[in-house]
Amino acid sequence: MKSILPLIFLFISIGISAQNITVSGLTTDNQLQPIESAVVMAKSKENEVLDYSYSNEKGFYKIEFESGNMKSFLLEVSSLGYAVIEREINIDDQTTYNIDFKMKEQAEFLREVVVEAHQKIKINADTTFIRVSQYTTKTEQTVEDVLKRLPGIEVLPDGSIKAHGKPIENLLVEGENILDKNYKILSKNLDAKALEEVQIMDNYEENPIFKSLSNSEKVAINLKLKSDFKNIWFGNVSAGCGFENRYQSALTLGLLKKRIKLLEFSNINNTGNKTSNLLQNESIVIDLSQIFQKIEKKTFSIFSIDEQEENVFNSRSIFNTSMLHSLGLSSKVNDKLTVRGSANFISDKTEQDYQAVTQYNTGENNTAFSETSDYKNKNRVGTTELELKYAPNTKNHFVNTAKYIRNPYNTVNGIMLGNVDVSQENDVFTETFYNHLEHTHLLASNTALYNYIYIGYGISQENAEISHPLLNDLLETENVEPFFQDINNKFNYYGLQSTMLTKRNKWENQLKFHAHFENENASSRLFTETKNSFDGYTNNLKIDNNFLSVSEVLKFKLKQNNYVKGGLSLTQNWFNNDNFLLKNASFTFRQKMKNIGVIRLSYNYKEDLPKTQMLLSEFALNSYQDFVSGTNEITKLKNSIFSFNYSLYNDVKGFSINSSLIHTIAHSGYAPNAYTNGNFIFNGLMPYADGENTLANASLTNYFSKLKIATKWETDQSFIQSPFSVNESEVSNLKNYSGSYVFSASSYFDKWFNFSGGVSYRFLSSKMEGNLNSFETKKAFLDFNLKISESLKATVNNEYYILNNENYTFLNASIYYEPKKSRWSGTLNFNNLLNEEEYLVQQINSFTSYEKQIKLMPAYVLFNIKYRF
Repeated sequence: MKSILPLIFLFISIGISAQNITVSGLTTDNQLQPIESAVVMAKSKENEVLDYSYSNEKGFYKIEFESGNMKSFLLEVSSLGYAVIEREINIDDQTTYNIDFKMKEQAEFLREVVVEAHQKIKINADTTFIRVSQYTTKTEQTVEDVLKRLPGIEVLPDGSIKAHGKPIENLLVEGENILDKNYKILSKNLDAKALEEVQIMDNYEENPIFKSLSNSEKVAINLKLKSDFKNIWFGNVSAGCGFENRYQSALTLGLLKKRIKLLEFSNINNTGNKTSNLLQNESIVIDLSQIFQKIEKKTFSIFSIDEQEENVFNSRSIFNTSMLHSLGLSSKVNDKLTVRGSANFISDKTEQDYQAVTQYNTGENNTAFSETSDYKNKNRVGTTELELKYAPNTKNHFVNTAKYIRNPYNTVNGIMLGNVDVSQENDVFTETFYNHLEHTHLLASNTALYNYIYIGYGISQENAEISHPLLNDLLETENVEPFFQDINNKFNYYGLQSTMLTKRNKWENQLKFHAHFENENASSRLFTETKNSFDGYTNNLKIDNNFLSVSEVLKFKLKQNNYVKGGLSLTQNWFNNDNFLLKNASFTFRQKMKNIGVIRLSYNYKEDLPKTQMLLSEFALNSYQDFVSGTNEITKLKNSIFSFNYSLYNDVKGFSINSSLIHTIAHSGYAPNAYTNGNFIFNGLMPYADGENTLANASLTNYFSKLKIATKWETDQSFIQSPFSVNESEVSNLKNYSGSYVFSASSYFDKWFNFSGGVSYRFLSSKMEGNLNSFETKKAFLDFNLKISESLKATVNNEYYILNNENYTFLNASIYYEPKKSRWSGTLNFNNLLNEEEYLVQQINSFTSYEKQIKLMPAYVLFNIKYRF
């Protein structure tokens, strides 16, 4: 399959030709003097933006778009200090139009905010247009670096992106979704120099039939590239080397045309950046409250040797050699058929040494383990995805998406546990395949039928080897010999969803039928070379999970986009030999107030069945020091979720507020039930209720136009109270708290100097039976961007940490040499100049807390040279 996909892409790219509408002309004033930076926009009669451009210093503009079935289009031009002009253009047999605009000055007082709107940000309907040149310091290297500085957009530490407070649905390039959910490959590798504008698209919906029937609440980001990067092959190649044997090299190749868009990224380095972090890794579960959700079940893992990495500093804390190769393509074969495909291959070889103390907070008899570890991991992931979109007419829309993922990896970990030598190794192989077929049919102007057929397949195999003398003592083996654990998981499933969407006046109705059929096998076995198995440490789990579900969502539209929505679903589930009736209900109220913001209140009641990991009847080795098991008793998981959200985004003024509060009550489920013998922890489950947690966060961003400085205040709060039992004692309440407070400020000077800096404080605590365990972290950072000359720029990054009584200071710097009229550029990177050798990591997770002293990458200098073509 890997060899066929590139041939398909090549065949498509050769065979594509297109006939588009091209409009060009001049924008001038009454004296026929050219007007620069005028916005020229082509729109449909439904006010949909088809394409837009800015006039250059000579007043010239040019836009291209597909006419489709349109008989006419609107052409609008606007510029600061001039009256807006709009013309309707009838489409005839010609494909090229030359239209000039003579703009009249508009004699009225313009406040500063209006100037900001025209120069930096323009809002049209549901789309916010942001000119990136007004917010950058010219030291940004990737699209992600640019997005971090734009109003209304937030880049999280893991690289995922939010816009207007919501996780983005897609990161588009020139309107096309190329890498789908793996968009971090694009944002972290596409050259910032190619980017002209970023569009935040609220109420985003790919399916044109859905868009006409219901208001989506999704958000997407579209990247508009400079005209120099369109209709030609473009890209860059770079290579670098430095002290401490550090090296890196990269290749970017792109072709962006109306009918075909192709991006290829390749990278190899040993500077610590892990490519596996670029792939989508979120766990997708079946949520019956979601009407349109692709169902992709994932394999599970038990042995946690692979979870030892601490990636607190990315390249500073990970000794890693990585390789990335990613190819993405989107092509409009004709007006009816669109093809999107991607192929990704990544490889990471990671090393990390650490000293750690792990403490199990189990009341009066706390158990602690001290260890010194040498950790190595080899991880390889290959993914391919092919999507076909076919719209034979305005009443039908087909989408078929096939995805294949293959992931072998190996982990070796040598540990000194006090005076005891422990070694563990784990070989894992996972493979999954999914296919999604979607068909939307417009039955009438206000009714559509959506059918979704899906299949999935997955296998995982774990082969672990553990040498641990105390484990020999626990299981009373005759000789000191290594233990082996085999874990196998295999599943296949298929299903059908059929949803009727109806819109009448202010009412919207979604009636869904869902049938799902699934088989899963999970087994684990602990053994030695002399003993085939151990009683109490063998699992053979077979699951038949079939269900039929009916759900209905009713939505009443109030004024504007305000609404009240309620939903109810009933699911008859046949789980092995038992029958369960699951009930789910939801209610949402949304109110948008002009210039005040949006308030959203919701309540969800959910019933579900336990996952595979919770049903292991016997123990399985989870790491060299603890075992896990599930329960034989199947109990419904019942939860009530209350949520509140308030948001206000004014991108023009650079002001935003976003806050949310989520409170969850567990009516029934399972509670941890642990037992310790001093050397090992045995973790089980028991049916119990009465857990609850509260998550709250708030952020306030404000741009001070006179100072050209933006400030941001953030806080995150987490209160978790869960039942817990240890050593067969009475059930106790375990209370975990996490709180963080952050203040940061960034400048947007049109000068040679810019800065960003701030302070943060984080507190973690765990309390059980009067025993309190807590950590706190303080951080201050100050970064500088310096424009030494038009060709020479520099950045300096300073960070200072206080963890309990430990202090750490980090200094990084980069010098960029980019001659204005040259395709060549050079970068000199200085990493960890103060040569901090170690860092203390502190975490509290459930009833476990630990401290790790990890080694850091030593100071080095790396010189990188890049050629753009």
